[in-house]
Amino acid sequence: MHTLNNHVKPRRQWPAVLAAVGMTLLVGLAVAALGINALLNQDVVPVEAAPADPAISSNQANIEQLQSLIAEYQSREQQYQQQLQQAADQLNSTTSELTQFQSLVSALQRAGVIQIAPDGRVFVMGGGFGAGQSRQGGEFEGDGD
Repeated sequence: MHTLNNHVKPRRQWPAVLAAVGMTLLVGLAVAALGINALLNQDVVPVEAAPADPAISSNQANIEQLQSLIAEYQSREQQYQQQLQQAADQLNSTTSELTQFQSLVSALQRAGVIQIAPDGRVFVMGGGFGAGQSRQGGEFEGDGD
């Protein structure tokens, strides 16, 4: 019993081997020629002496302008943060004063010194005004200030 592979003649492989070797030699010679040319080339311009690319200098100007804008925005942000902190401090102070005022009004209502009508009018009841002073059932209407 003979297989197909046993009948392949070595002579048919030689042209393919020769073509592969030939192409490899041609590519190798081309790469070697380029490498030798690069090593022996004396027409080299140093990087420092190369003329400046106008696109690069334009980009540098754009970068500097953007950095200036960033610095300006950071300064504004810092000012806004300070203003926000001042407003928060003022709000905390006002809230504290309002809490104290509400506590005082509640204490005066519990003690019966004042009564506040649903429409916002304040009625001052007797007592609590100092030495010898009292008001019985008087109504206090301030001007709102």
